Amino acid sequence: MARFQKLFQELTGSEFYRNIAGLFTGVFAARLIPALFALAIARLYLPENFGDFVLFLSIASLFSILVNGGYESALLLAGTPDEKKGIIRLASKTNLFVNLPVLLLIIIVLSILGSRVENPWLWLLIPFYAFFFGALQVIRNLFISNKEFRKLALLEIYRAIATGVLQTLLFFLPGTGLFVGVTLAQVITLAICWKELPENPRLAAYSSGEKELALRYRNFPLYNVPAEFFNYLSNQLPVFMIKPFFGQFLLGMYSFSHRYLNIPVQLTSISIGSVYIQKARSLHREPGELAAITWSLFKKQVWTAILPFTILALRGKEIFGFLFGTNWEFSGSLARILAPWLFMVFISSPLSTILIAKEKQKISMIFNILLLVTRAAALAVGGILLKEITLTVGLYSFTGFLFFTILGIYSLYLAGVDLLKAALFLVKVILICVIPLVLINMML
Repeated sequence: MARFQKLFQELTGSEFYRNIAGLFTGVFAARLIPALFALAIARLYLPENFGDFVLFLSIASLFSILVNGGYESALLLAGTPDEKKGIIRLASKTNLFVNLPVLLLIIIVLSILGSRVENPWLWLLIPFYAFFFGALQVIRNLFISNKEFRKLALLEIYRAIATGVLQTLLFFLPGTGLFVGVTLAQVITLAICWKELPENPRLAAYSSGEKELALRYRNFPLYNVPAEFFNYLSNQLPVFMIKPFFGQFLLGMYSFSHRYLNIPVQLTSISIGSVYIQKARSLHREPGELAAITWSLFKKQVWTAILPFTILALRGKEIFGFLFGTNWEFSGSLARILAPWLFMVFISSPLSTILIAKEKQKISMIFNILLLVTRAAALAVGGILLKEITLTVGLYSFTGFLFFTILGIYSLYLAGVDLLKAALFLVKVILICVIPLVLINMML
């Protein structure tokens, strides 16, 4: 009992954990909303519709990484209000100047190909989704930089509600409703949050001050954007490779399991990662305190995640069948395979924001290139040689587990955490939690 009282005092007495708790609560609500809407969406749309939606969303999200030139992340390192204003102008102009030519190119291609293109309206929506998503990323990072985590949580809640409501209302457009809904949700959220910008960005050429900022933070477009691009592409490789190998139905099954398993992962990445990167940056000259707070955070993450992910790995099929209906039981079987990888993402992804705080963008890029190549090889082997979906997803999940384990180790190292102590702690957790659950499952 005394131990829990001490833990409660630590959590409530620390501004760091209060910020995490506040943001966690808001973002949890934002992530719970899609899960609740999923109960309806799973019955309003077919797996094939979900597969098409994930394909277009993957393309649009991949493009969205490029639109700001990565300069929105420079807000996390900016020191003065004037510098932040300059970065906002720089990122906003880059966003517009990237999306306009792409929109014109899509219009030209569609006019040439005509009826040979399926879902032409969805292709036209891609630059609109990217533009509004990119603008929201600028506002999100401004909130993080200013430690306005309550506003960040509200932004995510607005976006989640708008997405769920619009996707549900547009069920009468089974082929396009999901993507149209998520695009309009970005527009509505930006309209609500636009007033939070310190000034309205204006359409004009880059000023000399903005060019100086572009040079100062050049590592973001040079390394951070490619790193995020390769990381996202490696996560979306199944979307592009499962359909040719195994068909649209199995793509929908995989996409459904990954999308909703990824909700708690996104929750921690946003709530913990957003607060941690700001704290790590402020403690870059106090290595002892940074190591202590990282070690404390790491232990709490592991204890939080180990039970639910272990249960999912053991009983994913039954859980999905109960929640979403028997049509989605196979999706639950795939969720079992994905659980170990997503557990490591849950732990490592928030901690890896220290690479930005330490300006290690080049290492992040190299890591993500290797991850992409390895995952592509795993999916190719599974699709061409093994020709079995569960084995293919298993290879993909294993590579993710391995690489995110390495990423977590490197993040702890950068923070100054004793790696041997961390390894012994994980062994203790496995002995206390994982092995008993496995034995109980074997007896059921």
